[in-house]
Amino acid sequence: MIIKFIDCTEQHHEQMDSIVLYLQNYLDRLNIKHFRLKLSEMKVVRCTRCRLCTQKVGFEPVKCYLDDEMNNVIDSIEEANAYIILADRNSLFKRNDIHAKFSERLVAYYYWPFGKGQSTPRKIFLEKKSILINYNTTKYFMNHSFYTSKVNMTHTSTAIGAKVVDWLALTPNSNKDLVKEYKNSLDKIITKLLGSLKQEPNICA
Repeated sequence: MIIKFIDCTEQHHEQMDSIVLYLQNYLDRLNIKHFRLKLSEMKVVRCTRCRLCTQKVGFEPVKCYLDDEMNNVIDSIEEANAYIILADRNSLFKRNDIHAKFSERLVAYYYWPFGKGQSTPRKIFLEKKSILINYNTTKYFMNHSFYTSKVNMTHTSTAIGAKVVDWLALTPNSNKDLVKEYKNSLDKIITKLLGSLKQEPNICA
């Protein structure tokens, strides 16, 4: 079994690094393989919307002609059985740019031939699992940013063929140790992810 961290963090790297390290240590104790895709350190450019990758029929994502690291990212995503998707949200009115670029490039996971009104997901059946962790500093303003963050992160999970098991919003109110503050919630959500995989014998083999 391989669990992939898909880290779309834009700003709060130090805080989220501590969260990732805690979860990595948790998985290490269980001898579960894991790898981290830290998109802020990778060259992933915006989608040109040419839709060439959407023309080929099939269940697998189609590689892009752009010369960046997204094709390698897709290969890495495909080899995993489950995902921990992370992103931060710092503004009520602006999406995380890193997550936005990455989400746009997930068009490779859709079949959308020219002349057709809408796209069709290549991963029709959500055979894999995911959890979402959002670092949100917008202080619950009408819950708008929390709702939209969850929707955007869920879209990422669905596109790559993973059903969201649970999600966690980190809302730091002080300079306290973030891991210590959220330890119980982190234990609960990672246990829930692993429990969902145990229900899929073919995945855990």
